[in-house]
Amino acid sequence: MGGPAREGVRRDAGAVNAPHDILNLPHVRAMGVQQHETHYVISAVGGVEPTACPSCGSEALHRHGTKLQSFMDTPMHGKRVELSFERKRFRCTACGKTLLDSLPSMDGKRQMTSRLVAYIEQRCIQSTFAEVSREVGVDDKTIRHVFDDYTARTQQTVVYEVPRVLGIDELKIVGEYRCMLTNIEKNSVFDLLKTRRKVDLLAYFKDLRDKKNIEVVTMDMWSVYRQVVAAQLPGRPVVVDKFHVVRMANDAIERIRKRIRRELEPKTRIKMKNERFVLLKRRDELTDDEKEKLQAWSKLYPALAVAHDAKEGFYAIYDQPNRKAAEAEARAWLTRLSPLIATEFRETAGALNSWWQEIFNIYDYPVTNAYTESVNRLAKDVNRMGRGYSFDVIRARLLFDQEARKPTSGVVRTKSRKPVAGGGSGGFTAEFLAGAAPKKRPVLQEVIEERKVEYGPHIPTLCRLLEEGHFD
Repeated sequence: MGGPAREGVRRDAGAVNAPHDILNLPHVRAMGVQQHETHYVISAVGGVEPTACPSCGSEALHRHGTKLQSFMDTPMHGKRVELSFERKRFRCTACGKTLLDSLPSMDGKRQMTSRLVAYIEQRCIQSTFAEVSREVGVDDKTIRHVFDDYTARTQQTVVYEVPRVLGIDELKIVGEYRCMLTNIEKNSVFDLLKTRRKVDLLAYFKDLRDKKNIEVVTMDMWSVYRQVVAAQLPGRPVVVDKFHVVRMANDAIERIRKRIRRELEPKTRIKMKNERFVLLKRRDELTDDEKEKLQAWSKLYPALAVAHDAKEGFYAIYDQPNRKAAEAEARAWLTRLSPLIATEFRETAGALNSWWQEIFNIYDYPVTNAYTESVNRLAKDVNRMGRGYSFDVIRARLLFDQEARKPTSGVVRTKSRKPVAGGGSGGFTAEFLAGAAPKKRPVLQEVIEERKVEYGPHIPTLCRLLEEGHFD
């Protein structure tokens, strides 16, 4: 057990001796422990005495009493830990300033140890601020400030390469739609923005570093995204992903099915509900049994047959071998759209006209379906994870998770030729031959440089981690 307390260090009433290494902190020694129902109070000594006045630099310092201070430390045995220091005070005889001995193990901004700060940062990734507050005995406002500092510092050190092909999507997190920027080629998340409002996106892209690296942008049919790209990334081709386009045809046929279903008797209504996937399926993928069901429903309700044909014709736009043929197919589809279903397909036809250039850009800049499927899975799982957490916490958990970042991290090696210090060439230069003073040609050597690069958390890995409960 610990020896007697140093002179001038008060021991708490009823405290018991504690081993010197119970805290395992540099320059700190525990002198006694007082145990309470919910926490420990540990008396400690060990400040580093100053050698000069920080104000005037004078070394003429003398003792000037003590000051009792408390600092919070990491929990122990499931209880909060408070460290009680009686710190030495000093006065500078030259300028009259007073100062305390230093505690290198304490955080410079808050009344807690540096290791508690690190502990809070990691716990906030897994728990809410309120839960961490109860665990460590620090108010939740301070917890948030610690986490804000952590995310700001991490953003400075973890820098993702700006994508060549930028994807703009959204996720619904904590009840609101947030803008998600992705790297299409790496299938990774580049950034998560708090809103998808135009004013916020314009400000973000205005200040985005290395945005010259962006060559292509893909998005859904949210007009704000197109306006922002035109303003801040002029000249970049915009591509609407196939998934967002064909989904409109599916939505249209669903509206027709629901309209007809509302007029049916309950028994028949249930049957039609179960057949919705038959209507959404491509014709060449239907089984013989499903084809019979489709024919039966089409005889009873001709609008379903017309709608299914329209949906198949819309999908056929993407079956064409090139852009010219696809555009011709789209024009033909618009002209033969039946008045029987025109109301439900009005949105589909309108989007086709409004986004014509961006829709058919996909033939010049293909976007893979694997990316879209991953984003949809991520949206579903993140929304589930969001219960009880703030957007800032969710953003940090997704963007900075080390395991999710591994698949898209690597090293880039570049070759360059650099002059050798003091090196020169003995050959005749053009200046020498012209009668001017000779100049040395620099001797160059090939140098291989390595640079670590990161492209953001891998979306399929994030999906897997979410399903496995990694973030719960």
